[in-house]
Amino acid sequence: MNKILIVYYSQSGVVERMAFAIKEGVEKTNGFEVLLRKAEEASLEDLKAASGIAVGTPDYFDYMAGTVKDFFDRTFYPLQSKIRGSLTANLPCVLFTSGGTGGEPALASLKKISMAFRFKVIGSVTSGARFDEEILEKCILLGEKLAEEVRKSKGNT
Repeated sequence: MNKILIVYYSQSGVVERMAFAIKEGVEKTNGFEVLLRKAEEASLEDLKAASGIAVGTPDYFDYMAGTVKDFFDRTFYPLQSKIRGSLTANLPCVLFTSGGTGGEPALASLKKISMAFRFKVIGSVTSGARFDEEILEKCILLGEKLAEEVRKSKGNT
């Protein structure tokens, strides 16, 4: 069974609601197990087992939350192989952020670190400080898009 890892940090609850909406979207497609993890609880083993990943963070000082950065710090070097390169290369990925300025700076930091992991970023959603129906729907669609991309990359169309 394909596993989708959703890693996030949320203090106000907006990013957490986005994470659950993405989970809902993934679960609309049969054949997926969702590993929903707060960033401080997400592990290297979770990432190794994932067929796709969603990463979410609020915007703090025009950057991702420290716990999300810590997840990346804990997992990056163990996933590098001198023979095979990045073990997460081409892993389908979606990103989601929120913040008073719309979450764009945090999204930029997630995109940059995704390049180091060589994730295949296929989409993103940003939100202001409030979660509304429009963001809910965008997140559900983003989850569906991630599931479909994983299915396609595994040859299960």
